[in-house]
Amino acid sequence: MPRIRERKYYGSRYLGILRTKPLQYREIGETGIKVSLLSYGTGGPSQFGQKTGLDDTGRATLVSRAIDLGINLFDTAEDYGESEGMLGRALKGHARDSYLIGTKWSYRRPDGIATDPKTATRSLEQSLRLLQTDYVDIFQIHGVRPEHYDLLSEIFIPVLQKLQQQGKTRLLGVTEMLSTDPKHYGMSLCMERHPDVWDSVMLKYGIMNQWAAKRALPLASSTTTAVLNMAPVRLTLTRQEKLSERMNEWGEKAGGQALDWLSHGDPSKLIHKGYQFAAEPKEITTVISGTSNIKHLEANVDAVNKALPANDLLRLKSEYADSASYD
Repeated sequence: MPRIRERKYYGSRYLGILRTKPLQYREIGETGIKVSLLSYGTGGPSQFGQKTGLDDTGRATLVSRAIDLGINLFDTAEDYGESEGMLGRALKGHARDSYLIGTKWSYRRPDGIATDPKTATRSLEQSLRLLQTDYVDIFQIHGVRPEHYDLLSEIFIPVLQKLQQQGKTRLLGVTEMLSTDPKHYGMSLCMERHPDVWDSVMLKYGIMNQWAAKRALPLASSTTTAVLNMAPVRLTLTRQEKLSERMNEWGEKAGGQALDWLSHGDPSKLIHKGYQFAAEPKEITTVISGTSNIKHLEANVDAVNKALPANDLLRLKSEYADSASYD
């Protein structure tokens, strides 16, 4: 499997400016594989435009623009509707060594959890067909709950390692069930039990959920595990009423506008600064953005290319260090 090619330079005809500062890249653990600091996710509210009316032509344009901006990781999953097939079609025409693909297999079933080792193999083989590729770069167990981990690891780690040996995936990872595990116990457990197996964990770290800084991020650093940061600004920071509700729950008065000291009267700045905050820790390998809007994607790239002002960073870490919002 080829090494990933890095994009050295890119322009922005949409924003009307020429970018001379390339998107940053960080290494996935100690694998030698570098990933863009902002990556593209096909899940979330948009689900790669499935929920916003985007067609295949629009998706191809979006993917091409992402690659032009320097983004090289595309995250998907079997549970994201038809996103795997859509992504496979959108990536056609782009050299396979110019991008990375991460996909996920869900072990949860309506009647419980999967225990047949073949289910993971069948899932990956179907993903490869839909993505129109011979291999993925990261194959992940989707939404691991802490209470399921021991059984999952016993049954499926040998299966996943065999798939890796066969060249069907380069790396192995796990992702958290954020809605039931906002303090990341599952991801911490994975890194503690099998640091030699998992190349990456996917969790949420952001202004409204900083809990990972207490345990999960230090564990990632000590085990050289890559951290894929999902949904760092989704929902709470993008909706003033939700943000005010959450802050009021924490005993703070949101005032006329929640976090107005950070937004300076412009709520859109919260998203910009939310991405900056999410990308700041050195343990964060990449921040996933799931927008289907090209201008929003460009703005998110612009955000992670700049550091959050030191005073803002210090205040956010001081006042919201115990935040653990799942939304």
